[in-house]
Amino acid sequence: MNKIKNFLHGISEKMKDRKRKLSGHGWKWYLLLTVMLVVLAGGLVVILRVEDSCTVLESFEKSDTSGTQYLAFGSRMLKYSADGVSCVDGKGQTVWNCTFSMQSPIADICENSAVVADQQGTSVYIFDENGQKGQFETLLPIEKVKVARQGVVAAVLTEEEVTWINFYDTTGGEIAKMRTTVKESGYPMDIALSPDGMKIMVSFLWPDQDGLKTRVAFYNFDSIGQTEENNQVNLLTYDGVVAPSVYFVDEQRAVILRNNGFSVCRGTEIPEEKVSVDFEDEILTCFHEEGKIGFIFKSDKADYKYKLKVYNLNGRCTMKKYLNMDYRKAKMMEGNILLINEKGFQVYSSRGRKRVDITYQKAVEDVTSVPGLGKYMVLSNGHTELIRVK
Repeated sequence: MNKIKNFLHGISEKMKDRKRKLSGHGWKWYLLLTVMLVVLAGGLVVILRVEDSCTVLESFEKSDTSGTQYLAFGSRMLKYSADGVSCVDGKGQTVWNCTFSMQSPIADICENSAVVADQQGTSVYIFDENGQKGQFETLLPIEKVKVARQGVVAAVLTEEEVTWINFYDTTGGEIAKMRTTVKESGYPMDIALSPDGMKIMVSFLWPDQDGLKTRVAFYNFDSIGQTEENNQVNLLTYDGVVAPSVYFVDEQRAVILRNNGFSVCRGTEIPEEKVSVDFEDEILTCFHEEGKIGFIFKSDKADYKYKLKVYNLNGRCTMKKYLNMDYRKAKMMEGNILLINEKGFQVYSSRGRKRVDITYQKAVEDVTSVPGLGKYMVLSNGHTELIRVK
């Protein structure tokens, strides 16, 4: 910063000398040049600045349990816990709420639809931006649940050695269901539902005499899948690999996150693997948002603890950054990367520039970006605070 100030001061002194020597149009050109340099230098100050302080805009007593979580829900936030769910706007004000009692709530969001279900229980609640849209009970315990943009829900239900993957409308009416067993298909690690609700992707962990392998099955419930057994249109196999997470980016693109890398599948009706990236380093943390996927590894440099890399869906690394912060959580929100620990949080741009480095006065549980320039929701022991970094 001082270098920039000294640079500008030097130019100013030189311009004073020139002013004494020049007149008319020559002086006007030098004046224009000075203004341009000042604007450029000011822009550099803004670009290079790291925000390290904040102002508390709103503070709320947090009566929620420590398991309270926030998810981005359009321009608002969805807040859910074992006691209920509420929709919070950018000022921290509750737009609507719904109370219930769950042992272990899990949630999923697709655009302006959300589902909250009781894992290992049977309760399912569906919401849109105006509040509760539907509620029903399943006949079997819920393992996983996903929602499409129109509110239809896919749920993985368990029954001893049998696993059911069921489709429901907002009233709980069964649209379709599939039966699988560990012996036939493997154990379902994760499930994804396309935004239009027409395709399901399931990652199955398959143990056999040669060791573990993963099978990723694609099911299509449009006309092309009606002619296939169990609506299955494709099956990918990965030997010696675990794929704990899968998701759809949109109707045409799906991602498989593996313990040794990731794969990108494309296809409107029959998704096929188009991109495969393998890592030699052990993946410590993985997170994603839309067309970006972030991975954190142990550092290969002595002066740093971690190495952060971000990839696009073409398999190209778009950012590489070395870090020393001992993080507890890492997430990607609104194109930025948030690293969180008990003492505070850091925010990095998609290019790897550190934008925010906040040391917080209270022990931090979680941080969520909210709509509004520089606004964040900070969850700490006993409090929820809406802050703006400065």
